[in-house]
Amino acid sequence: MNNVPYIDILILAMVAIFIINRLRNTLGKKTGNEHDLADKFSSRKSDLKESSPDKVSKANLDKISPEISKQVFHENPGISNELSKIYNIDPSFKVDEFIVGAKKAFEYIITKYSDENIKPLKKLLSNDIFKMFDSQINNRAKKNENLDVNIIGIKEAKIEDASLKRNIASIKVKFSSEQVQVVKNDKGKVVSGDANQILSIVESWFFSKDLKRNDPNWVLEKIEESN
Repeated sequence: MNNVPYIDILILAMVAIFIINRLRNTLGKKTGNEHDLADKFSSRKSDLKESSPDKVSKANLDKISPEISKQVFHENPGISNELSKIYNIDPSFKVDEFIVGAKKAFEYIITKYSDENIKPLKKLLSNDIFKMFDSQINNRAKKNENLDVNIIGIKEAKIEDASLKRNIASIKVKFSSEQVQVVKNDKGKVVSGDANQILSIVESWFFSKDLKRNDPNWVLEKIEESN
């Protein structure tokens, strides 16, 4: 009878050892699917990267943001309406491109005028403006003087007015620029102006275009000083 407890203890110990071995074998056993799970997780992350929200947003943006709203936009409703009329006749018209072109024309015309070489400006100037430029150049030539204009930069170019009469579009652009202007004699001596002084020049240029013609150029019709 006294050996019974020892037998019970021995049986319990054997059972415990058996259970521990089974657990060890089960927990430590590889199924062969470990790499498959890792690959699936990596693949899932890769799929998420490919479904980039940026691409979707860009596609949606193209659909909901037609460019026409920007092409004819102006803060003034009246001007905006006139620009819309111009666009209706000439769908290639874009306000931002017009401003860029107006800036280039501003610099080109002033440079050619300063160089006393206005023949290339024939298609860009109205007859009145061309004659005025030619007259001013001739008057300086009689005095053996020449005008030297250096455009430092254009601070602002803004549409101030627009209209459409029949096929003729007219746009008024206000230019705010910084320039150095001097008049020199034939010996190179400055007779008017200061080569070291930068002037703030504010002018309104009036451009026109016949929308039914194939000529892409806008013509400078008039120049006015602005405040």
